[in-house]
Amino acid sequence: MATPYAPYACLRLLWRRPTAAVTSLREGLRPAADLVVIEAFAEVSGPGGEQESGGRSIGSGAIEGNLTRWAVVPSGASWLDAGTTWSWTDTGLRPTGLPRGEKLEAFMGDLAALPTTAEGERGWVTIATLSGTGGIDAIERAAAGDVLTGTWAAGR
Repeated sequence: MATPYAPYACLRLLWRRPTAAVTSLREGLRPAADLVVIEAFAEVSGPGGEQESGGRSIGSGAIEGNLTRWAVVPSGASWLDAGTTWSWTDTGLRPTGLPRGEKLEAFMGDLAALPTTAEGERGWVTIATLSGTGGIDAIERAAAGDVLTGTWAAGR
């Protein structure tokens, strides 16, 4: 069941989820990875960031929100495609293995207009915290999805 924040999602994140470990550091190869798109309802605030109508932010600042859904990007597709035919997991819970401290490429804007990115901002989100799994967090996660906090930095 979709979270109550799903209709208001305004943030798309790209996570390169490792699917295999590097066997030798001498090889210098990046481990194989799935491209995972994560969507969330989020707001940017704090020093250096200013809000525009529609949730678009300029600059940098703190970011906070709730995850709404995620999907593995099909082979040959772009993470900024509309994703209407992708297999979405809409529970609002983070994909297994997504760590705190991860720096993810991001797009904040009108997700319904993708792949057009003219009405949005590209940048980076560094995840500071994600919801815990027990106690009151378990109740909140079930009702509204995982809470995400971190920092937003505009630009590519």
